[in-house]
Amino acid sequence: MQAQHEQTHPSHALQSLQSLQALHPPDSAPAVLQMHLLGAPRLWWHGADLARTLPDKHQALLYVLGVEGQPVARTTLTRMLWSEWPDAAARANLRVALSQLRRVLPGALEIDARRVAFAGEGAAVVTDLEVLAQALQPGAPAACRLAGTRVWRGELLAAFGLADCDEFDRWCAVQRARAAGLALELQRGLMHASEAAGQSDAAMRHARALLQIDSADETAHMVLMRGLAAQGERTAALRQYAACAAALADQFGARPSSRCYALYVRIHADAVPTRAALFEPMPVPMH
Repeated sequence: MQAQHEQTHPSHALQSLQSLQALHPPDSAPAVLQMHLLGAPRLWWHGADLARTLPDKHQALLYVLGVEGQPVARTTLTRMLWSEWPDAAARANLRVALSQLRRVLPGALEIDARRVAFAGEGAAVVTDLEVLAQALQPGAPAACRLAGTRVWRGELLAAFGLADCDEFDRWCAVQRARAAGLALELQRGLMHASEAAGQSDAAMRHARALLQIDSADETAHMVLMRGLAAQGERTAALRQYAACAAALADQFGARPSSRCYALYVRIHADAVPTRAALFEPMPVPMH
């Protein structure tokens, strides 16, 4: 199935590209392949989105390389993309695909008899998934963490799939869960840090972004309940509890925790007299 793509310039999503370009003056800069893997995928090369013109399996091959971030065995690629073909035919299909990609992306691929990877020299590859992962590195600066929150446009390779490629589908499912987990971890950490610092607007912003990924995250609902109540929006805070209860029931057949219900009772009774009481920090999960 060919993915549908919206018109968006590549530089809007990949903040790290600016620092990469600064290292290379224009006359000496390598070509840059910008891979948007989060949301509907895009492959920007010399200002053109190759996802609009490349065959689906050629795209899929590049997506696997971009997500894995390391050399991938040729046998893995043939199994993922041409498993319905006999071995010899699958290997031939891979050779043809690699030959065509070499012509479209000169200098971007490093290919030997066993493995395929993006080249370390001659072309640079920047992915939004890498920006997200870098934001979670220990000691990442605040600007890096915020850049990580901005690249999330939806699930990994949204609306992209291949017919009769079960192995690729299974790989996508695993990688989509991994990418969503990274985004949740980042938003959750920023949400807790903002609330602990008394930055209620920022905490609520991160909570809403978190709920766009996981609508049943009770901690995010509670942050919004506390924030809305602190702003005097008692009715909205109670509606947030109702949304939390509905999401938990729908996804897990569960009810809100006793702690969440206790917060609801306090807000319903209008019995939370101080901002400090509302913004009692939630314990930060240990990973």
